[in-house]
Amino acid sequence: MKRLKDIWEHLPDLDYTYKYFDEASNLRTYEICGRKFQETAKIDYVLDCLKKVESGYGERTRQAERNENIDFKTISHALRAAYKEKELLTENTITFPLKEAPFLREVKQGKLDYLKEVAPKLEALMEEVEILSENSTLPEKPDRKFWDQFIIDVIDVSCGASTSCGCCGQSGCAVWEEYWTKL
Repeated sequence: MKRLKDIWEHLPDLDYTYKYFDEASNLRTYEICGRKFQETAKIDYVLDCLKKVESGYGERTRQAERNENIDFKTISHALRAAYKEKELLTENTITFPLKEAPFLREVKQGKLDYLKEVAPKLEALMEEVEILSENSTLPEKPDRKFWDQFIIDVIDVSCGASTSCGCCGQSGCAVWEEYWTKL
């Protein structure tokens, strides 16, 4: 019965495959999509394990092709977050409601074909946001103190504690204007 070590030199180097030496076991290890197999593993055993993994992924793919068992609500949230991040990174603002709201509603209701209409849009949007994030001039972390006070002031105004400025209640207050100019 052949083992991985017998075909080690012929094992492919692909995305999600890794060959390395495991010092703890003192054996070479071949990793495929997070599944680790030592060089002493029988080839039949490795193939059986990979067939089980493939059948799980394969079934999910087949279900996606049929638009079955897709969590459209979660996907719509991912899209919404990506659209918001894109708008923040390109326009320094977030608009409500999002201009993509009708599309997001259709996604959430499962009215669109996942593989043809939704997945490609989500993948492209995620790639775009990743590139925009890498090139962003926005700070790594928000000014927490500023935003905490801003929220308190907005709540004060909206609850009627103040007619315009959350700090002093005066119209045209310099402190209030400073909040809006920092945005």
